[in-house]
Amino acid sequence: MPAIAQVVMLAALLVQHQWLFALMVFSGILGMLASFATSYAQDPPDSPPPAEFDESDCAHESHHHNANHVARIQTPNDRDFMAIFGFGDDEAPMRTICHRWCVASHTSGLRATLGIDTSGRPLSVDIDSEGPHAIVAGTTGSGKSVLLQCWCLALAVTYPPDRLGFVFLDFKGGSALDRLAALPHVRGCVNDLDLSYASRALRALEDELSRREHLAARHHVSDIRQIPDAPERLMIVVDEFHMLNEQLPGYMDRLIRVASLGRSLGMHLVVCTQNPMVEINASMKANMSLRICLRVHDAMQSQEMIGSALASTIPADSPGTAVLSREGACVMLQCMQPSNIGALTVQIHQASRFFGQTNRAMLFTPPLPSDIGENELSCMRINACSDAARILIGVADTGVSFEPAFIDLCAGSVAIIAPPHRGAHTLLERIRREAMSHGTPVDCFPDADETLEPMTYMSGDNALRRSIADSSTLTVFSLRTSRPLRIPDHASVRIVFACGDRNADLADGIPAGMLADHAPSELMRPGRAVLLEQGRARLIQCIRNKSGT
Repeated sequence: MPAIAQVVMLAALLVQHQWLFALMVFSGILGMLASFATSYAQDPPDSPPPAEFDESDCAHESHHHNANHVARIQTPNDRDFMAIFGFGDDEAPMRTICHRWCVASHTSGLRATLGIDTSGRPLSVDIDSEGPHAIVAGTTGSGKSVLLQCWCLALAVTYPPDRLGFVFLDFKGGSALDRLAALPHVRGCVNDLDLSYASRALRALEDELSRREHLAARHHVSDIRQIPDAPERLMIVVDEFHMLNEQLPGYMDRLIRVASLGRSLGMHLVVCTQNPMVEINASMKANMSLRICLRVHDAMQSQEMIGSALASTIPADSPGTAVLSREGACVMLQCMQPSNIGALTVQIHQASRFFGQTNRAMLFTPPLPSDIGENELSCMRINACSDAARILIGVADTGVSFEPAFIDLCAGSVAIIAPPHRGAHTLLERIRREAMSHGTPVDCFPDADETLEPMTYMSGDNALRRSIADSSTLTVFSLRTSRPLRIPDHASVRIVFACGDRNADLADGIPAGMLADHAPSELMRPGRAVLLEQGRARLIQCIRNKSGT
């Protein structure tokens, strides 16, 4: 019908002598005839009509094709891992590791071989240039832990501890990353079985981020790698990220800061999760360019991660098979892992001893132990020797590490506030004994509650008042409650043992933040107290006397 209409229009234009318009219509008719002739030649009348497009058939065909594509990847074994990294049949891979570390000292980036591609060739990623942070996604049993272990081991045999450090946050009970905790590169390893320990790790990461910020500012550089003797790169690996988000939601801002500022400060974040669509917020995703997706159930999750539904077609019986999104293209790989991680770790340790890099300090310590004796101080790197101006009463917790807790002999009177049977008398006796050993006169007043009552305190024969007024004498007294205590008239230093009642503990001087960060059972352990001096509060564990009290 359109052809007939155009012919009629052409005839009318010719009758009216509209030559220009007639020429335009005529050229359109010629084009239509040419198109019809071409389609007739490609699709003759006796050919069957084309089938209707069925999206389900297309999806099935795509799944079948991708499944065959995945099946062609051979699963690498332990021998493949050793061969790829140049170890071969060498019974002492330490020599090869040392060589690789020497080569790495003249290179930039953090490149590691994760596995093999569909052609059987090694496939490497560089989190520095392709990241600077990464997301690893996959359902349960897809091989996320295997991939993380392979990635970290590949980096450890390529870069020495002074170039690269690891912090492991394993929220799967430690089953995945604890096997790597013995690597000399590890600066900390925690799991969700001890949330107070995990919170210390997150606080330590924030402190490390701030330390590196100040270091870059002091040297006036935009990238910390421009500093001579720059600190090592730090790779923070979080397994089961959603558990961290659920159990420690108040600490998520610390990881978001690492994701936002980590690139120029040499800190790289790798988070491993099952559902990145809902478990990782947009601000973190924006800085995580490197995406590795193992098998997922939902095509939408695969699309969200790598821009393709390919990861949802990986067979369930192919753990460790993943899709790497790089420069807008998807590359399939099969990650590998040596069967004997312990033996390889021993070789890496031997290489680190050869390079003199065995004593890497941890970024954070475990929480305060519930019992500290004189013998434990050296293990905690606490010098038990007091000087003439102060005496050691315990170990203080900074929230990240330990430091000695001293009493300044010249700071003034000391008040010990503690419920009965909490260790006040033991601490008072230790202070008296240590002060006398330093030649400092000391007066001790146990259970001084009634002595500090206003009427009694102002009486002429009050020995406690006279001792407090004597600046040449150290005055130490204990109380059951801080109610009769006047600060700073009676004491400039307070040692408070929590009673478990929040209002009473707040009234005694324990900060609300410290009460919120620690469970009551932790604050009420024997010998556990809060040292209040010079406008700051520190949680301390008092040292057990040599007699065991």
